[in-house]
Amino acid sequence: KSGAKLLIGTAAFRSEARFPVLTWGSAVHAGSIWRSSQPKVGIQTNRSAADEAYMQLIANAAYNFNVKHGGNPLITPVVSSNFKLDNESQYRYKILDLRPKSSAVANRTQGYGYETPTGYPQCDLKFCNIGNIHAVTSAFEKICHLCVKGRSDTNTLFRWAGAVEDTKWLQFSRLILKAAHECACEVNFKRIPVLVHCSHGWDRTSQVCALAQIFLDPHYRTMAGFAHLIEKDFLSFGHPFHLRTAHGESREMMNNTASSQTSPIFVQYLDCVWQLVQQYPDYFEFKENFLVEIADHIYSCRFGTFLCDTERDRVRANLHDKTYSIWDFLMSEKSRFENSTFKKTSQKLIPPLSSLLQRVRLWEDYFILDRRSA
Repeated sequence: KSGAKLLIGTAAFRSEARFPVLTWGSAVHAGSIWRSSQPKVGIQTNRSAADEAYMQLIANAAYNFNVKHGGNPLITPVVSSNFKLDNESQYRYKILDLRPKSSAVANRTQGYGYETPTGYPQCDLKFCNIGNIHAVTSAFEKICHLCVKGRSDTNTLFRWAGAVEDTKWLQFSRLILKAAHECACEVNFKRIPVLVHCSHGWDRTSQVCALAQIFLDPHYRTMAGFAHLIEKDFLSFGHPFHLRTAHGESREMMNNTASSQTSPIFVQYLDCVWQLVQQYPDYFEFKENFLVEIADHIYSCRFGTFLCDTERDRVRANLHDKTYSIWDFLMSEKSRFENSTFKKTSQKLIPPLSSLLQRVRLWEDYFILDRRSA
């Protein structure tokens, strides 16, 4: 009863009652990834004893496990050229707030906000400055317009690289990759729990958590594993596909930018995965055409996988019986997507951050249709 009471109190303090939930944990040490929505702090800096106790229980469990199994009683550093440990930081868990701090502060006027040092003293809070759905939509529209314009406008081609950067699409991709990389490093090298959240916990949170797991877990770099990852961190955790894609909605509604909640969040996630695939192809069982195929079918409505906003809606609509799954289709065509250079390994993929971000580029096979591979 006390555990249920604690969870109820924690859920009441989080937007949409999305309290911290484990999405990935190491089988070797206490590093783990948790996800939630923003807390209801408000202008009055409200606190929740239940939420604070819940997070402290997670931190203490990880701390005690590492101590019991021979780890340093403080943070256990692991030597790596990819990650520098701040010796002055002795925190037991990390919170990655994916929003710009200005947005998190502004949300306090609506009764929400971010975790305070007073309520979460053993936590290190970091803001990741990733734009909201409207910023993503704007960047997507600009990059699509640029790719169409570039087919006939020579002046655009002369300053192509700069024009692509000006859309900010690649900038947002770098910010997402950076946040996921930091999450993976904290989990793998410091062996601590990391809580990831944005506002509601179903857009940026899904992107970063799913990418971090690709860094950490080779299973998610296989075709079957990647399907499991999307089913878990996007579909089961309630990424609102219908709201973001506006399947079946009128053009008038979609053109009403003031009220539209459409945004290519999932396409952006696939773009970030593609950045990893094109930089480190040997780590992935699938080729980039696998990602292109998935991206195309987000809007095709050919499969029931990306319909509705929640699993409850999909069950009520009986989509599992009435529609086909995209994963069944992709697995039936598996040979077309298999990467012949794939080397099955148990290694993690945590490259130097500078190298990763410097090589981020336009996903040409998706955005430039006539460049797609046969």
